[in-house]
Amino acid sequence: MKSLPLLALRRPRLTLLCLLLTTMLFAGGLPRLRSEFGYRVLLGDDHPSVKTLDAIIATFGGGLPLTIAWECGPQLPCATLASRKSLHMAHAITRTLEASPHVRRVQGLANAPLLVPAEGGFAVRRLVEAGEPARDAAALAQLAIDDPVWRDTFISRDGSVGAIVVQPVDTRSETDVGVVDAIFAALRPFEARGSRFHLVGDAVASVVSGRDLASSTTRLVPFTVLVIAGIVVLFTRSLQAALLCLATLGVALVWTFGALGWLHWPQDGILEVLAPLVLVIGVCDAIHLLGAYAEELGKADATTRPQRREAMQRAVLQLAAPCALTTLTTAAAFLSFLTSDLDTFERFGSIAAFATVSCLVLTFSLIPVLGVALAPQPAPIQSAALAWRAGLGGVVRVTQRRTGLVLAVAGGVMLFFACGWTRLEIDTDWYESWGQRSDVVQWLNFVETRLGPSETLELEITLPPGGNIAEPETLETLDALAQSIGSLDGLANPRSIITPLKRLNRLIHDDDPSFEKLGERLGQNAELLELLEFEGVDLLAPWITLDRSRVRISVAAREQSYRDRERTLAAVRRLVDSSVPAFWEVRLTGEAAIGFEWIRDVQATQLRSFPTALLLALILVGLLLRSLRLALAALVPTLLPIVVTLGGMGWLGMSVDVGRAMLAAVILGIAIDDAIHFLHRMRRDTLSNGDATGAIERTLLSVGPAITTTSIALALGFLTFMASAWQTISSFGFFMALAILGALASTLFVLPSLLFATRVGHAEDPDAAGA
Repeated sequence: MKSLPLLALRRPRLTLLCLLLTTMLFAGGLPRLRSEFGYRVLLGDDHPSVKTLDAIIATFGGGLPLTIAWECGPQLPCATLASRKSLHMAHAITRTLEASPHVRRVQGLANAPLLVPAEGGFAVRRLVEAGEPARDAAALAQLAIDDPVWRDTFISRDGSVGAIVVQPVDTRSETDVGVVDAIFAALRPFEARGSRFHLVGDAVASVVSGRDLASSTTRLVPFTVLVIAGIVVLFTRSLQAALLCLATLGVALVWTFGALGWLHWPQDGILEVLAPLVLVIGVCDAIHLLGAYAEELGKADATTRPQRREAMQRAVLQLAAPCALTTLTTAAAFLSFLTSDLDTFERFGSIAAFATVSCLVLTFSLIPVLGVALAPQPAPIQSAALAWRAGLGGVVRVTQRRTGLVLAVAGGVMLFFACGWTRLEIDTDWYESWGQRSDVVQWLNFVETRLGPSETLELEITLPPGGNIAEPETLETLDALAQSIGSLDGLANPRSIITPLKRLNRLIHDDDPSFEKLGERLGQNAELLELLEFEGVDLLAPWITLDRSRVRISVAAREQSYRDRERTLAAVRRLVDSSVPAFWEVRLTGEAAIGFEWIRDVQATQLRSFPTALLLALILVGLLLRSLRLALAALVPTLLPIVVTLGGMGWLGMSVDVGRAMLAAVILGIAIDDAIHFLHRMRRDTLSNGDATGAIERTLLSVGPAITTTSIALALGFLTFMASAWQTISSFGFFMALAILGALASTLFVLPSLLFATRVGHAEDPDAAGA
């Protein structure tokens, strides 16, 4: 690492030319950047649940629906759902959406088939026929309320809320965006006339909330830049130094996002936090380097350019090794996410590690060249130096005289909060993540209050070769399974081919309620199926394939915690195992199943990434310091804030969502930096002077200001995340800031006390002094 800055100082013009060409190369990837939304981009195309859902959508044209709901009543644009205004609006929206290439099927108040009693049996009616509202639309609407196919899907139980259900052609992100944009375009003319719509469904939630997050992050970046610039100015007393830091971070952002574009990786919800994250993490090495440079300038009273170059050389030689190690430990923490089964974490870990290394390369190439050329020499502030010395001298006295007390308090704190880990639950509350003021949450609250749960659990059942769906035993098994699943906690309103079959059987028996059941013989059920097929594919296609070998059951699913959803899905599988013949094939998918698998894989990511990051950090620190004991000592002040942060969340009853699941590994990679700088300087001092006790004191006074400043910079930088509209990002920033301040306190108090108590580092091998 020392070779890079030394080469840059010897060949400044060549260095700038190489950096310019590299930046232009990465900038070429920026136009290729794209945003993607939805479960597919998070889980990956090859995830089993995504493949199952794709198969159901391709087979039945449904499985991940979007719902458009509106209300009619007094003082609203439409008086009743059956009014001409409401039906004309529903018909126009339906026709517009049917023309979209991203839409597979549209059914709603205007065009959904309704089985009604008629002379001689039954008829299939629609509230809009031949492009005009039916004359008896009000009577049909009342019949729709009593129809189990319609109720809570296209019309509310009180008849005041209507709905249109849109089925996308697939689960691709571009499809979600196309469908949502088509819906907004179709609704816009009616919204201009006062109508208000409520949209729910995975595509709506993903696209709308994803765009809100992107907009929020865009507003967050300038705020983060201002905070970082202010910190650098306060530390260096130089506006030029702040501008130099920002220029370096700006180039690092171009490299990072350019690489993202060249790799054709989508910028999903998790990667939206990448820009502020790079700004916050990347400034630390710059602060250390500029601080050391200022110190060397002051020692030599350097005024000429050669003197400034020599001062910069001494600074980079002093910091190259520890900064390289802190970068490697941070990059290793990000790379630990490669152990995840989720594509989004793999992409995040890889590109964040690349960004971290890019910041190091630019800090030790661009800053040395421009720093010498621009001479951002800070004005000496004697009062500030005296204040640092007085404060850190007090820390030395406490750690020397109260060693046992400091370690006892630290041990007690760690033990208490470690108990809180046992109370941690992995879960994702999307309502909390989006925020109660978000349109998505308000739409969900309306639809789930008036129409019922908006998510579904989908079952695809494949019958064995030669099986006949019309067999009474087959249909009864399907009916019993659907009703049993619908009675489970968190599930309701099961729908399948059984629902229209029962309804039709009642209608052909003079609308006698006692006949709302399946046929008792194969021939009766076969006739019912033929009647439905004769009346149109809209009645059968969503539930059964043309060859009648595969059947779909759709069950409404309420919002549940991860543990409750786990118990519900386990109960569904037990019902399937106990009530379905062994030679039937049953697959589960839908939003309810995919959401559960997402949280399960997030939990697995946390369980794998943290131990991986811990092991990598131990190995890297041990190799640099050539001491396993010092490496273990470095982990103590790093693990303490992790235990306190996550343990505190456990004691407070907070769940670990997708953002908080990254905390442990990311805190480890960043918080260990202070300990590395401290131990590296202490070890060099000990090997040079042979006085370990004095080395600890001198190290605190020497690196204390820099590690304090970088920690405050990190904490304030992460606190800017709290301005995000997403609670997940906001809470991630808050807990990262707390953990980093905790790591600073641990490095200043616990680490020196541990070194004093155990005399680790007192007897290092003098032959390793050049390390």
